[in-house]
Amino acid sequence: MKKLHQSGIVTLLAVSTMLLGCSSTLAGKNHPDCAYKPINVEKYGKQPFQNPPDLRAQNGRLDTAFTVQYTDPKTTQIAGCGVKLRTYDGKLVPPTLRIKQGDVVNLLLKNNLPKESPNEIQAQFDQENQNAYLDTVPASFNTTNMHFHGLHVSPAGNSDNVLLAIAPQSNFPYEVTLPKDHPIGTYWYHAHAHGSTSIQVGSGMAGAIVIEDDPSITPKALLAANANEKIFLLQSILYNQQGELNNITSLFPGPSNPNPKDCSAPGNKDTWPCSLRRITVNGQIVPVITMKRGEVQRWRLIDTAFRESIAFAVEGHDLHEIALDGNYLGRVDTWKAGTAIDLQPGYRSDVLVKASMTPGEYRIIDQPAPSAKSLRQADEPENLLAILKVTDEIDDMALPTSAEMAALAPFGDLDLSKQAVGVQEVAFKLGQDIPGKKNYFQVNYRAFNPDHVRQLPLGGIDMWSLTTVGDPAAVPNGIPPLPHVFHIHVNPFQWQRTGPDGKPQMVWKDTLLVQGPAVTNVYTQYRTYSGKFVMHCHILDHEDLGMMEVEEVVNTPIAHSH
Repeated sequence: MKKLHQSGIVTLLAVSTMLLGCSSTLAGKNHPDCAYKPINVEKYGKQPFQNPPDLRAQNGRLDTAFTVQYTDPKTTQIAGCGVKLRTYDGKLVPPTLRIKQGDVVNLLLKNNLPKESPNEIQAQFDQENQNAYLDTVPASFNTTNMHFHGLHVSPAGNSDNVLLAIAPQSNFPYEVTLPKDHPIGTYWYHAHAHGSTSIQVGSGMAGAIVIEDDPSITPKALLAANANEKIFLLQSILYNQQGELNNITSLFPGPSNPNPKDCSAPGNKDTWPCSLRRITVNGQIVPVITMKRGEVQRWRLIDTAFRESIAFAVEGHDLHEIALDGNYLGRVDTWKAGTAIDLQPGYRSDVLVKASMTPGEYRIIDQPAPSAKSLRQADEPENLLAILKVTDEIDDMALPTSAEMAALAPFGDLDLSKQAVGVQEVAFKLGQDIPGKKNYFQVNYRAFNPDHVRQLPLGGIDMWSLTTVGDPAAVPNGIPPLPHVFHIHVNPFQWQRTGPDGKPQMVWKDTLLVQGPAVTNVYTQYRTYSGKFVMHCHILDHEDLGMMEVEEVVNTPIAHSH
């Protein structure tokens, strides 16, 4: 049923054999390569960079099927550790869906994960219920669905409907129709069943979506950069010493400053900072990108991590940003070498990289982050993500100009902040009860319940006022207002950021870090589609534990629309 391009087949084979390590281990048994210890990058990394395989629409349709299943630990390893993880088609790196404006995606999702026993389901519920005040029973870890993150498509029926629960041993046919004027750019898909999202995405159930450029309106310099584009599917795949992920508490932040004492504490050893697992790029550990001097490539950066702030930088190279969260900026924003691109869970950034005229190896890094800028509220060390190798050959390519990029801005110079009439408020609340045994994961002081719905008028233009709150001062060892990641489905929003020239600029996004207790205002219009969808924190265990709300756009006449 799938039509894989030849290059995709080569990639898939490479990912299965060379990139993820070659020794064979069995999940369920402790193995030296599954231990919580530093990964040997020289042994398991530094292989040539591989893009995920491609699935391309043909004649306006992309017909495919994905099977949700465990990886086979005998054939699938990460750094030598055989893993048994929930994935699409048994692969740690699913294909990139390449589609065009107006295309239809017909995706048959087959959930081949085993049905859990009542005792197993109860144990999963207990994991979540013992840590959060739940208002609804979440889905089992083997229940799934599909979200098309960032797409402006219908949230109803069998389209981008994340209120569905596709049980183990059942199938569901998705049909997602892109508008003919859908913004061109980088999007992604991932599992989104409430209660199992973090476990499944933390296992690698996420892939890229590319809405392809129209050659008739795209600058020639950008088309040339696209010719050797790179997809950066940045993953934080977490697995225990048996190569599995079955415990939602493993996805919690872990100790602030990992050391042997902290990491031996109950519940801490399985967390990301204590596990010493590495961020992978398309399943690879520190891959090597080779470019000629002066060559320009487009890199599509996608942070698919369940809870990972990535300060993306390339030593000695400017990053020429052209798109955020799929939407073209309509200009080229050049962040000078040493200035990182901020990636939070769910973020995308498209950058053009022009290779240095000085040959050599340059590190691609996640810059160290102070606790104030970290979703883990801990000082984060530098991470080596990949290596850029610049050869002696020269291919001096041009960068597109801001003037050339202007026509690609999907909404022109529209400024919704000047048109907004209504106000919607969001307060992400993470607090604890007095004994400190359970936490409140809430939106506006309510945990997720599908029956609690915020109604929004079709065509309306609103300001959304976003903040985070913690515990009152009187609570012993109270939780402060921690950062959360706001994501809303269906419609993008406008937000004001500081550009590389130090001046404020309006940009379009669908996911945004919110630093409490300050208030962040964004602006949106509910265009085209009515129906129910969700808004939530994109720290995925927060979503599973209740930090999500149902929104419903209703077809009510509105005077204010453009």
